[in-house]
Amino acid sequence: MQVIWLMTLLLLGQAEAAREAMRLGRFDEAARLYGALAKQYPEAVMLRYNVGLALYSAKKYGPAVAELKVFLKSQPDSPQGNLIAGAALLKLKEACPALPYLKKAASFSSTPEYLEQRGEAEAACGNAAEAERWFALLTGKQTANPRGWYGLGLAQVAQGKEAEAKVVFERLAALGPTPELRRLERDIARGLWTAGRYAEAREALQRVKALGLREAALEYELGDSTEKLDGPEAALPFYRDAVKLDPKLVSAQAALGRALVTLKLPQEAIGPLEIAARANIDKSLWVALANAYRVVGRDADAKLALQKGR
Repeated sequence: MQVIWLMTLLLLGQAEAAREAMRLGRFDEAARLYGALAKQYPEAVMLRYNVGLALYSAKKYGPAVAELKVFLKSQPDSPQGNLIAGAALLKLKEACPALPYLKKAASFSSTPEYLEQRGEAEAACGNAAEAERWFALLTGKQTANPRGWYGLGLAQVAQGKEAEAKVVFERLAALGPTPELRRLERDIARGLWTAGRYAEAREALQRVKALGLREAALEYELGDSTEKLDGPEAALPFYRDAVKLDPKLVSAQAALGRALVTLKLPQEAIGPLEIAARANIDKSLWVALANAYRVVGRDADAKLALQKGR
C-alpha cells in the first residue's frame, strides 16, 4: 500500500513538473517529462496529446505529428488533437495532408486561428472557392488581420474575380506596411518582370525594396530590368548586390559576368562567369568565359572553356 502511495505521489509530481514547464514556456522540458510519463503509463492516452502539444510549442513539428497520430489512433475525433496535428502539418508545408485533420477540428471554427489555418490549407491545395470562404470569415472577425485580406485577395484572383480582389488588396494596403503587403507587392513586381514589362517592373521592384526587403532575386530582377532599359553599366550595382546577398544565385552571377564582359572588364568578369558556367545552365557562358580568358592572356584556359561550350 505504501509503495502504491509513493508511486502516486511520484506520478503527481512528474505531471505537475511537466505542467509547470509548459506554463513557463520550457517546451522541450515539458515534452521530455510528458514523454517519460507516457512510457510509464501507455494506457493514459492524453499524455500522448500532451507530448505532441509540447513538441508543437517547441516548433518540432515532425515529432509533434508523430505523437499526435499515436494519440488519434485511440481518440480519432478529438478536436484538439486534430487541430494541433493539422497545424503542425501546415508548418511542415504539407497542406493537403493537413486538411482532413482540420476538418475534424471544425468545432474550433469560431476562432480566428482556425479560420486562418483552414483558409491557408484550402488555398495551398488549390481549393480557391473554399479558401475564399474561410478567409472571408476571418476578415469578418478580424478586420485588421493582414494575412486574412492577403489570402482572401489571392483566392479571388485564382477564381478570376479581379474587381473584388482589387477592393480586398486596397483594404490590405490601408493597413499600412505589413509583411503581407510586401509579399503582395513582391508578387506583382515579379509578375511584371516575368511578363517583360521592364519599366513597370523596375518601379514595382523599387517600391518593394523601399518596404525593407533585402533579397538577392529582387536585386537581380532590378538589374535585369535596368539593363533592358538603360544598359549594363546602370545594372552593375544591382547585380553586384545580388551576388553579395547570395553567391549561389547563378542567374545573377551570369548576368554580372556578361555585363562586365560587355563593359570590357574581362578580368573582373572571370570570377562570376566561372561560377555560372560550371552550373551548366547555358553553354554560351563557356564561350563568354573563353573570350574573357583570351583577352587577359589565358589562352590554355580559353581553349578548355571553348571545348566545354560545344
